[in-house]
Amino acid sequence: MTYFPISSLCAVAILTGLLASCGTSVVPDGKPPLAKDVSIAGYRLGPPAREDGIHTIHIPRVKNVTREPHLELEVTSLLINEFTREQSYHVVPRKEEADGILQVKITEVTLNAVRFSTEETRQALRGVPVEFVATVSADVEMLNARTGEVVWKLPGVRGRYDFIPGADFTESRREAILQACSDLAREICDAASEQW
Repeated sequence: MTYFPISSLCAVAILTGLLASCGTSVVPDGKPPLAKDVSIAGYRLGPPAREDGIHTIHIPRVKNVTREPHLELEVTSLLINEFTREQSYHVVPRKEEADGILQVKITEVTLNAVRFSTEETRQALRGVPVEFVATVSADVEMLNARTGEVVWKLPGVRGRYDFIPGADFTESRREAILQACSDLAREICDAASEQW
């Protein structure tokens, strides 16, 4: 006679119970569903249902009202990549195909020193900034693509990046701003997902 460990039997019993309680939605008129709605033990799997009816979004080129050049292209690309990866919305290339339009305007880019040298041996280095934080701020709106009405707004969303500059401060600064833009794209994507 073969004996199975108690833990294996428990796992099989739990799996059987979960599978027995699974359900899927059925669409009337014989049309196939756009996405499967699976629930296990009363819990629905997948993204939550949206009350605003926005499932597909178009992300036009980001507006940049700061003096920092070329951020609009970088942030637009980062946003498309982030929303595509996160999958809370389906990103489409044309606004005619979209339920919503995500409009982003970069409003501020700042660079602040956050740590200073406390060099005891050389007086000339005392108080020199050695660590900075780059911050990129943006205002975000989701528009209904059909009506043009604002569905929700997120003013003052921020991305930030702490850095210690290298030998070339200009290059370090630019790289830090791009990293802050990447953080901004994540923050916008997370905040947009929380709106429903």
